Amino acid sequence: MLDSIKKKFKNMKLAGKMMSVYLLLAGISCCISIVALQASLNIYDKKLYEKSLQELDFFTQKVNAELQDIEELSYIIAMDQDIQEHLADAMALEYLSQGYNYEINKIRNIIQDKIMLYPVVENIVYTDRDSVSFTMGSYCGEPDEDTYQEFLQECRAKRGGYVMESPSLNYPYLISGRDILERKNASLTYLGTFILTSDVAGMIENTRDLLEAKDSVLYVYSDRGLVYGDEKEVPEYFQTDESQGYQVINYEGERYFLCYLKSSVNGWVYVNAFPYSQIFGQTMRIRYLMLGGFVLVFVILIFAMRKISGVITNPLDQLTESMKIVENGNFQGAKELLSEETGHDEVAILSQEFAVMLDKIDFLIHENYEKQLLLKDTEYKMLQAQINPHFLYNTLNALNWMVKAGRNQEAGRMIVELGRLLRASFAKEPYITVEEEVENARSYITIQQFRYQKRAEFAVETEGDLTHYMVPRMILQPLIENSIYYGVEKVLTMCRITVTVKEEADCIRMEVQDTGPGMSQEELEAVRSFDFKPKGHGIGLKNIRERLKIAYEENVFMIESRLGEGTKISILIPKRQKEGADV
Repeated sequence: MLDSIKKKFKNMKLAGKMMSVYLLLAGISCCISIVALQASLNIYDKKLYEKSLQELDFFTQKVNAELQDIEELSYIIAMDQDIQEHLADAMALEYLSQGYNYEINKIRNIIQDKIMLYPVVENIVYTDRDSVSFTMGSYCGEPDEDTYQEFLQECRAKRGGYVMESPSLNYPYLISGRDILERKNASLTYLGTFILTSDVAGMIENTRDLLEAKDSVLYVYSDRGLVYGDEKEVPEYFQTDESQGYQVINYEGERYFLCYLKSSVNGWVYVNAFPYSQIFGQTMRIRYLMLGGFVLVFVILIFAMRKISGVITNPLDQLTESMKIVENGNFQGAKELLSEETGHDEVAILSQEFAVMLDKIDFLIHENYEKQLLLKDTEYKMLQAQINPHFLYNTLNALNWMVKAGRNQEAGRMIVELGRLLRASFAKEPYITVEEEVENARSYITIQQFRYQKRAEFAVETEGDLTHYMVPRMILQPLIENSIYYGVEKVLTMCRITVTVKEEADCIRMEVQDTGPGMSQEELEAVRSFDFKPKGHGIGLKNIRERLKIAYEENVFMIESRLGEGTKISILIPKRQKEGADV
């Protein structure tokens, strides 16, 4: 798997490699940033949880302080010396007598003054051992008889200890109190029971301002049910074995964050609930905005990186394409493809140096090409100069013998044909039409017929249109001369030399065939490779081969011979149309 990925990466273009590396690094950076952001936001959320819990704890302590005041009030009343004396005196008098009423009024005044100092206490009910009771303070209704009797029995059991009953759905007031035992002379005589009725819900309502969260909902639960609730529709009883904590719940289709605290004083559970979106919605929006920002920045950076990678790799792509064009020999097109912008970076310097190299190579190629043309032209002229003296020598030698023999008329005609050949050979144009080359060959044959007469028979055969195609000068003459030298002069019988020139579909065919002695296979191979040492001047065939190689990239120069049957030399050259000819 890893090797496959490495291979794919290696075969990618440079821009693709840059984008892959960037995406990998950017992806890792984004993942690390997102994890760090998530961790920091989680820490922030935890701090908010803890702050909410601390706020609820402070509120709970305030409520517990108020409840402590109620207990303190009950203790003050129970231990007040004046109240104990008036109660002892009242119990010694007849019920509802003038003295009894006087003592009770004294007690009312004392307790009434104390109630004024504790607004949370609505009233105080005194009950004696005969279950005779009277109320001091405002009327708050009465609890059911069973609850009232259970409370009195619990006070009896505590023997002066503080007793408290939490509010319930049936009676939404806190009931607390204690028995009063006479402490004069430490007699601990039962003097009655004081029961304090406190509006805990009102007290909690007045303390709500300590909770800073807006739209929060406060619930206070006791073992008897709901003590206080902001909502009219009371939720299910919240129970927990934990002393404090927080959790997220769904209630009526909405998410709520709850922080709860269980009081160690009375076991009440305080629950502060508020919509999750209120305090943590902003955090979630920040989280989503940050994630969206990361994605947006990542996408923007991708486009920016593509642009930057293009700026970096485009010159390299141009340089690569330019090199491919150079492979086809198009130097000008390669230079046009290169960017003309100048710079000092490595790619710009490389492009500039490559352009300079192309100019130098182009110059050297053209210079070498011109030299080669000059060299070919020089070689051509040298070869042509080699042919002319050879032929001229042979012809003049023949004229010499003809004049000595008194064959002046024939010599004159021969001189006319020689003049025609010399004019043709001294012409500056290196190419002539096929027809003109054939006519020059005819002039040459005419001269040779005067020399050899009955020893040689010549025939010239033509076919096709020979007036519109060009060939190098002096191609046929050396071939005919070669046939004469190696054919006619080597046999005693009549030797026939046939010259055939014809137009074929895609080439011009020239053949010179003789019926001379021919060559053995070994001699033929030596002649074909030009390893055979020719007799006489021996430059005819080799010169023609070299001239054809200079003139044509593709040509056929073929020598065929059989011992005792003669020799045939064939030349096939591409058609080269005469300028201005309409074929």
